[in-house]
Amino acid sequence: MNNHIVAIIGAGHIGQAITQVLRPKENIQVRLWDTDASKVPDQQSLPQTLKGANIVFLCCNSWAARAALQSLSQHVSLEAVIASPIKGLEDNTLYTIDQIIRDVLPRNPLALVNGPMLSGEMMDDHPSFAMVASDNIQAREVLIEVFFGTTLHLQPSEDVHGTALAGVLKNVYSIGLGMTAAMEMGSNFRGWFVSQAVREMADIIQAQKGNRETAFEQAGLGDLVATGFSPLSRNCQAGQELVQSGECITVSEGAMSLPALLSLLNNTRSQYPIVDMLGSVVVEKQAATERLLALLKQ
Repeated sequence: MNNHIVAIIGAGHIGQAITQVLRPKENIQVRLWDTDASKVPDQQSLPQTLKGANIVFLCCNSWAARAALQSLSQHVSLEAVIASPIKGLEDNTLYTIDQIIRDVLPRNPLALVNGPMLSGEMMDDHPSFAMVASDNIQAREVLIEVFFGTTLHLQPSEDVHGTALAGVLKNVYSIGLGMTAAMEMGSNFRGWFVSQAVREMADIIQAQKGNRETAFEQAGLGDLVATGFSPLSRNCQAGQELVQSGECITVSEGAMSLPALLSLLNNTRSQYPIVDMLGSVVVEKQAATERLLALLKQ
């Protein structure tokens, strides 16, 4: 059994959850670090946290990813796997997290860990599931080894960009599922919504040079169901607020990524009716109930 040092950058919900999942393993040394040192008792400096780490988990918000990567770039080993569960788009570049990591740390192997990983459930020691997507077989294997025997179950994938896009899209579509819940239109309607959303997800992933089958895997359909039907989901809460009050109060990754997603799709936006509807509600402030019901007429 190999020994590993895992540095987790970001002590938010998912960073804390991954830390808890790994701590029982005797061959894993877990080091947690955050810009807010009050979140991590006895926190070491960033260089000390990264020293000797062969896996670095980036667990901040998507809009802080580039700055976080730049801050650790001078201290991380070139052999360290940069892993991340981040699901978002960068505003100015429209980059997904895999593209941001490759832009800042082009020589490091990278892996995305995306799937049904609700942090609250992970903290309660419930099982969670994810795809570990990397074009580096050693990176996939070391992460599978590290999490073997824990409550997080990993499935290997080579579709890095498709996995990143699936994470972005499931957050966006989860806002719509929150809207359907607030409208109380029943499970049949929500089931129809999921089927339509996954089909759109597959089409978008394929159009953006990913593998459309990823939409039907844990990073796509699995994560969409977990997030879109969970009372713990901030994206779902945001959708409910749009129906109930006409404004999105909760800060969610889906709402933050939606303007960039519309820019990424550009003049093909109308080919994806649910994304188009969500853009009109979240970004353009149209009536949520009216726009959602209009989907049934298309």
